[in-house]
Amino acid sequence: MSKYSKLARGFCDLLIWVALSVASVLLHKMGRPFRRGFFCGDETLSYPARDGTISSKVIIAIVLGVPNAVIVVVELFRQLPGGPLREAGGKRDSCRIAHRLGVLYRQVIFYLYGLAMVTFTTMLTKLCLGRLRPHFLAVCQPMLPDGSSCQDAQNLGRYIDSFTCSNANMTDYQFKELYQSFPSGHASMAMYAMLYLAIYLQAALSTRVSKLLKHLLQFLFVMFGWYVSLTRIIDYYHHWSDVLAGAALGVVFAWLTSAYVADLFAGKRWPKTGYSANTLRKPQVSPKSSTKSQAGGSTSGAGQPPALPAYTFGTLPYLAAHPAQAQAQYAQPYHNYGYVP
Repeated sequence: MSKYSKLARGFCDLLIWVALSVASVLLHKMGRPFRRGFFCGDETLSYPARDGTISSKVIIAIVLGVPNAVIVVVELFRQLPGGPLREAGGKRDSCRIAHRLGVLYRQVIFYLYGLAMVTFTTMLTKLCLGRLRPHFLAVCQPMLPDGSSCQDAQNLGRYIDSFTCSNANMTDYQFKELYQSFPSGHASMAMYAMLYLAIYLQAALSTRVSKLLKHLLQFLFVMFGWYVSLTRIIDYYHHWSDVLAGAALGVVFAWLTSAYVADLFAGKRWPKTGYSANTLRKPQVSPKSSTKSQAGGSTSGAGQPPALPAYTFGTLPYLAAHPAQAQAQYAQPYHNYGYVP
């Protein structure tokens, strides 16, 4: 791929991330949540109002700053003399500034794209369900159309779907926030960021000082995400099921982004026949195995290659072992199935 093609591809990825991020912000600012009713006397909505341990601005700064800073440090460390990228790409490739910045940019944009996906999914779910927060009654202080409230005995256990908030200090934004309990945005973003960071360290970081050092960092990151999730229950901002659903969203998107978007473990799980979504790597065949396979092919038939096994699709072991006989006959079927670019 030429330099201009790589620049165009990187710019296109940036536009996609910006579009998805802007869509999430517009949903948060302009979307109207589903207005759900409630039962007077519902204990799950009667918790007191508290200040959050970790505010929305703080969690946004954390999920944007900490993972990106760690990715920058690790990528620069890997490209030092003697690092993995230095050994794999050679001295000439590792010394190019454009190459270093390109690798760093891809890792950062992959993480940010996954963060935009989990944010958009969380906001869309919040607006569609409109679940009330645990401190709804304390903050809203609902007033019924007849002037009564939930404190009156005749309204106890009654389902209310028409009301107004008597709290004069509450703004329209705070009123919208009361209907956005499920799922927890703090839990989804924190768990995504910290779990993705742990997966990234597993794939990219190699610590020679201590084997447990990397795993300690992974544990601390995941525990921080779990702590952020628990604070939303302690502060009465979310029900426990909201936090569980938000954490599950973060885990799912962290796995999807690391496995299929960033492709962090491409070629490591199956090193002999490594196949990733971006590149098709030709397997390494030793001369000894190649000689045995050619000998076996010649004895199986008079000048005709043996049948192509079904499991060879996607890995090309047969074409690599029988380049002279098999490529002419099976190159087109492989091309039709999309395994040969």
